[in-house]
Amino acid sequence: ETLRISPHFISSLASAIVSSAKGVCISNNNLTDLSLQSIAGISTDLPSHAVKIHPHQLSAIFEMNYEIPIELLQSPLDRTPLKAHAHYLIDQAGSQFERNAEGGFWDFMPHASPLYTASEWKTFQTLISNFMVSYAQAPQVNVSYEYRDDASAFGRFCQFQGAVLDIGCGPHKVPSYISHNRSANVTFYGIDVVPGEHPKELIFARAMGEHLPFRDGVFDVSVSGTSLLHYINVKAGVEEALRVVSPNGSACIWLGVKSHDAPKPSTSPGWYQSLAVPEGAENPFHFKRHNESDFEKIVAACGARIADKEMHPIDEWRRNVFYRLKKA
Repeated sequence: ETLRISPHFISSLASAIVSSAKGVCISNNNLTDLSLQSIAGISTDLPSHAVKIHPHQLSAIFEMNYEIPIELLQSPLDRTPLKAHAHYLIDQAGSQFERNAEGGFWDFMPHASPLYTASEWKTFQTLISNFMVSYAQAPQVNVSYEYRDDASAFGRFCQFQGAVLDIGCGPHKVPSYISHNRSANVTFYGIDVVPGEHPKELIFARAMGEHLPFRDGVFDVSVSGTSLLHYINVKAGVEEALRVVSPNGSACIWLGVKSHDAPKPSTSPGWYQSLAVPEGAENPFHFKRHNESDFEKIVAACGARIADKEMHPIDEWRRNVFYRLKKA
């Protein structure tokens, strides 16, 4: 069984070639065919015509290919099937979705959300802009930018298997809860409203959590790592996370809970102080932070059930809560 990488990714493949005794074997006679055994690091024989690539570099290379089978996709707006044209996809209502020329990923972001009022959409756009400033100024404050015990714990909790969709995968190349819990038999997809860095180490599309461009039941696990507090319509986001998983699949949610009386930082950097808090939002980055009671009411309203729940206290004001949701 082979994984095919389209020719325009070959230059990036070549640029990542390194010499390493721990590398894996790829024939440079046909760089578009990569053995899945090699990807798993099983092949150890290195013939004279082979090049050596470290496994973590190979992961980044083969997942640059952002091709998504059209049978997995649907319109994020009206949920109708998509038809492929030369340079775009189109739904039955005539909405077109194009491939990003620079990054090579499909862009499913709507011009406006039918779930939002005009003022809510404006708030959402400001939150995105603020987050992009934050990521440019201090990317390490993102909970999954680099290794953290809480992020690694969430990855273990998710029990990744089969096809996994990370909803709100972030602007970095791959969230640490994935990179430190990756296995060869799992395929990772990711969506985010911010394109961010490329190439990503998962199959990426630009989209909203409340408007996923995937058909019902195509994933085994969906993941949301502290993304819900960016949503305007959390119920719609939870419903979408459940819709795209199989009947026996799971939607895994990382809820960051913070009490209202938590002390604020004594000082904030100048770039943070310059950010505006948009209308209706709690702060420059988050629309609303939910506690367990609020969130569990939303889960019940979605007709879902809580199959598992883990609580990880941080201090007397903050805690991480991991949920595994199932369809009722």
